[in-house]
Amino acid sequence: MRDFDDDYTSDYKGREIETAGEEARQMVDIILAPPGETSRKVREAVARKTVRNFRDHINRGFLAYRKSVTEATNFALTEWTGEGSVLVDALDRKFLDLLGGFGLYSYGIRHPRIIAAVKAQLDRSPQYSQEMLDPLRAQLARVLALLTPGKIQYGFFSNSGTEAVEGAMKLAKFYTGKKGFVAMLKGFHGKTLGSLSLMGKKTYRQPLLPLLEGVRHVPFGDADAVEAVLAAARAVGDDIAAVVAEPVQGEAGAVVPPDEFWPRLREVCNHYGVLLIADEVQTGMGRTGEIFGVDHWNVAPDILCLGKALGGGVVPMSAFLSTAKIWECMEPNPFMHTTTTGGNPLACAAALAAITVLLDEDLAGQARAKGKYVKEQLAQLQDRYPGVLAKVRGLGLLIGMEFPTDGIGYKVAAGLFSRGVLTAGTLTNARNIRFEPALNIPQNILDEILNRIEDVFKTIEPSRQAATAYLHTGQVLHVDLSNRTTRTMPTNPEWVRDYIGGWGLGVRYFVDQVAPDVDPLSADNALVLMTGPMCGTLAPTASRMCLVSKSPLTGTIFESNIGGSFGPELKFAGYDGLVITGASDTPVYLRIEDDRVRIEDAGDLWGKGIFETEAYLIDTMGPQVKSLSIGPAGENRIPFACIGSEAYRQMGRGGGGALFGAKNLKCIAVTGTGGVQVADIGNFWGKVSTARDASLLTEDNLWAQSDGTPILVDLTNELGIHPTRNFTAGVNPNRRGLDSEAIKSVKIGDRACASCPLGCGNFTSVDGVQLEGPEYETLCLGGSNCEINDLKSVMQFNRLCDDVGLDTMSTGNTIGLAMDLTESGRHDFGLAFGKEKDYLAVVTEIAHLATDRGRDLALGAAALAGKYDAEEDVAHAKGLEMPAYDPRGNYGMALAYATSERGACHLRAFTITAEDPFKVQDLVRDVIDNQNSNAVKWCMCFCDFWGSVDTTLMAELLSTGLGRQVSADDLDKTGERVWNLIRLYNLAAGFTAADDVLSEKMAKKALKGGPHDGRVISAEILEEMKVRYYYLRKWDEGGRPRKEKLHELGMDTLSLADEI
Repeated sequence: MRDFDDDYTSDYKGREIETAGEEARQMVDIILAPPGETSRKVREAVARKTVRNFRDHINRGFLAYRKSVTEATNFALTEWTGEGSVLVDALDRKFLDLLGGFGLYSYGIRHPRIIAAVKAQLDRSPQYSQEMLDPLRAQLARVLALLTPGKIQYGFFSNSGTEAVEGAMKLAKFYTGKKGFVAMLKGFHGKTLGSLSLMGKKTYRQPLLPLLEGVRHVPFGDADAVEAVLAAARAVGDDIAAVVAEPVQGEAGAVVPPDEFWPRLREVCNHYGVLLIADEVQTGMGRTGEIFGVDHWNVAPDILCLGKALGGGVVPMSAFLSTAKIWECMEPNPFMHTTTTGGNPLACAAALAAITVLLDEDLAGQARAKGKYVKEQLAQLQDRYPGVLAKVRGLGLLIGMEFPTDGIGYKVAAGLFSRGVLTAGTLTNARNIRFEPALNIPQNILDEILNRIEDVFKTIEPSRQAATAYLHTGQVLHVDLSNRTTRTMPTNPEWVRDYIGGWGLGVRYFVDQVAPDVDPLSADNALVLMTGPMCGTLAPTASRMCLVSKSPLTGTIFESNIGGSFGPELKFAGYDGLVITGASDTPVYLRIEDDRVRIEDAGDLWGKGIFETEAYLIDTMGPQVKSLSIGPAGENRIPFACIGSEAYRQMGRGGGGALFGAKNLKCIAVTGTGGVQVADIGNFWGKVSTARDASLLTEDNLWAQSDGTPILVDLTNELGIHPTRNFTAGVNPNRRGLDSEAIKSVKIGDRACASCPLGCGNFTSVDGVQLEGPEYETLCLGGSNCEINDLKSVMQFNRLCDDVGLDTMSTGNTIGLAMDLTESGRHDFGLAFGKEKDYLAVVTEIAHLATDRGRDLALGAAALAGKYDAEEDVAHAKGLEMPAYDPRGNYGMALAYATSERGACHLRAFTITAEDPFKVQDLVRDVIDNQNSNAVKWCMCFCDFWGSVDTTLMAELLSTGLGRQVSADDLDKTGERVWNLIRLYNLAAGFTAADDVLSEKMAKKALKGGPHDGRVISAEILEEMKVRYYYLRKWDEGGRPRKEKLHELGMDTLSLADEI
């Protein structure tokens, strides 16, 4: 045998014919050597050279993704030989095969009967002449016609699954004369251009757009969605040739559809005269426990695709088959679809032998029995290691193990690899690992694989539990309102490390739960309510909690948070957060008393205001109960309905109340008797005391204690950014009845949130009207913006909004716009600036959709402007009405509004006191720094009014409470991670850089009066700021996070990263 030279360079130019021939001969010699006669030295050289050849001549990207390289220590795993369910590499390392070559090895590796048939045919004829008739191909077509369901009679053979799908698509177009297709989200049918058009994952499609026109995608398992698409296509004259689906979605993680899906799909296709194509490339030939996947539902497709196992795991082989009636369209010109090597004699010999093995060994029956056994064993592992294994699903021996995160999935796959088990993830679900072994896998090997899986789980579970041992309860309560079920799941520790809690952890849970294209008001949207690590401790101002969901007002992901005591009470009950999915058929409320969780009837509460609802809960559950409730506005799904708590605290922005209403969820009531564990209580208390005295109770923050937010009335007027008369002016000359001194004159008490020494809440009373507030935003937007300068009227407006459950900011904006439209003569709403007539009545009309006027204003300001052609008169960003800081007078606020994920928001970044409100270069950096640091603050659940807290101090508190070191740099990275994650989600939802803008009014209508009289924020200036903002965030010119930034933040493996 020649020496195998593994010392060569790839840095050459031109052709090296002699070298090529010599290296080919070297490998042929190795192929021809009898088993066991190749020396270890040669095999080591092969292993080294294989890596280099992949790097230099195949695709170096593969090396970064293959565990055979990254987890294989000194030598990459180089395939050498195998038999049955065992693979052996070039260095004699043995691996139990759980992967099955992605479904090729249904019969095991090198099944002797299939190998014998191929060898015998090789001695006879390896290919066909192209002119003579091939008996093997003809016989195989006959056998498959007998084997397949329905009236399938004819077939065409090719080499790969994607070729079979392409052929099926061509056949459907030939036969119907139509060009469109309906495919399934997360489906996989191959990667050639036609089949790629059907794929339900953006990553692989987008770089190659445009693909085939006329392809629509619907959720897998939803036959009604298919029918809706077909009905719409028929109505507008579009032509759909076929519906394409996998019986079970393999690459999505062995997703099994509802039992009614396939029969209903057959019925729908028949009704609309559309062909039904079953892609059985992965599910066919016994894999799911029946010979074909569609056999589970007794459905006969019009066209059936086969591949993978059809070639017996020996020769590449695929087919598409159909009925005689459909095949007639191929007869006039049989050369419309041909192949040179497809269905060659070797492949047909392998397929015929494979079918005999399938039937003689009852591989479908084996798959059914072993699949049932495996799922039972995995279900037990799921019970024992709930923090590791999240879901088990599949049919037969096409089984998916789904994990809480991509990272855990990789750890499991890598752990199995190190223990000699070969497996891999699935293509369109990064958290899933496939269980796809040979259908005849011996029981002892199957049990050994399961033992090794548990061994891996054991190594992962303790570290996950330790991550949430302190400052967290370690549990998240999941509630399914559709099925009225509840369950607790371990708080995901990897997500805690990366996102801490609160806003960040809420976002991470939400994006894992809800697809970006979901309708906000559908049952598929989720409500994620999340506390933070400091919530429930004595850390000052740390009582806040966050709601994360998809907004009915803007269509974006959004966050709304609240103070008071609900967050701490939820932790005392034992939960870091709530994840609420589905929707109830009738009104309900969620009752949580420690670990006793009930979904109760709320029919008697439906229609009542928030104040009365809270009184009922106190009467029912006692004075210690803390609750979140909606009023009639939320029940009626007003897109700016809020969620109330403790009468005068709100999750105000973004429409959370409408989301409760869409789920028929009236309220959540909680009482808890537990506490929060701290790693070192003495040291933690010392840090908390120092933080409170040296940082919180200082001049920077004491304005909140002495005045509260009304102090901003004078400040914003001085700065010329106080919205007045529907954002016409930046100064209200008649503000004295609304300023801080006016509030102090009617103040009767204070109120503080849990664990807060500031006590910023002002209880006020005027002529029998009592409430906590008003806060600055209400004084301005419900007052100055409508030119209502009477404090009692604004207080009535505030109290009424709080009770019916409307965001005072959006409501004030919308009423101000209606006043403007009335006075300008464009539409008479019966409202006028400065006139209190109907000012309060319209609030009730909005909440109850009681009048035409109320229904109009219930649209929100942006939609109202759209209806009455008033886009140049409304102040909003992404559909969320602007806060009470006019961005024409502070360009930092303009950029903050434009780039906020939820639309116009002053809490994401607050630059009103910038030394130069128009110095673009400095303001861009200020906005980014503000956004990142505020994100950390809301992950910790600290209050905005602790303005002097920084990530250094937060890191000290967190480290002491957790008992492990967390640095300021770690927290800075968390802030960036949150902003990049919400950006990824909004991009996947269809938002682009073009949406990072302000409404036209800000550029086209100048401020009147005050220090910034005549000023606008032009589109050019805002664009200049955006360009710099994207650059500093390391996003591309389209506002998309760059891959290197995602890699830096450890986010490059997220499935959302593949969606942009």
